[in-house]
Amino acid sequence: MGKPAVTRRALLGVVGCAALTLAAPVVWASAPPRATAEEREVAATFDSAKAALSEQRGRDAVPLLSRASLKALEAVRTAARNPGDSALDRLEPAERFAAMGLRRYLGPSDLRRMSVGDIADHALKQGWLGPNIIARSALGPVRVKGDHASGLLMVDNRPALVPADFVREGGTWRIDLSNVFSFGSQMLKGFAAMSGKSETAYITDLLDKLPPGSAALMKR
Repeated sequence: MGKPAVTRRALLGVVGCAALTLAAPVVWASAPPRATAEEREVAATFDSAKAALSEQRGRDAVPLLSRASLKALEAVRTAARNPGDSALDRLEPAERFAAMGLRRYLGPSDLRRMSVGDIADHALKQGWLGPNIIARSALGPVRVKGDHASGLLMVDNRPALVPADFVREGGTWRIDLSNVFSFGSQMLKGFAAMSGKSETAYITDLLDKLPPGSAALMKR
């Protein structure tokens, strides 16, 4: 698989909000044992998100995200619905990629009226995340350190490029997408540099390679 396809798979999951961990499919015969109550709580958050996405209840997965993740997604939505490039230019490459994707596949009126939860629902109904990805997802061993936790994700029995990260806020474990955005941005910066193009021009080229009007943004 070429670099553009890898980049699309890694980044377009952000567009549907639920990229949240499920951008990396996982196969486990059974869940690994959870040694502590905190590990079980973290796993329960992941399982709740997976159940919501499997049942196409994207808006129910949104409250399971950390405050920082929601802030980033709101910034993406705001940039996508505002005309011009100034809001886009203030975003990091992964968020810019997501906002430009939303602009391309949702009309201005839709972007004005739709919340992050609405976009998550729409993404699932359009198959942007791919049903097989959700069905095959699971969480491996979890490590908890204070109010932060990280769980191993596997892709076809191999470790995924990024782990599933969690943060405890108000006593509740929530999924944190900070490393997903950061990793995606670093990928885009690197690929853009290798191509000799600006980040925005490289993102535009990636989106242009998708089939016109495609609803399969996140399918593999």
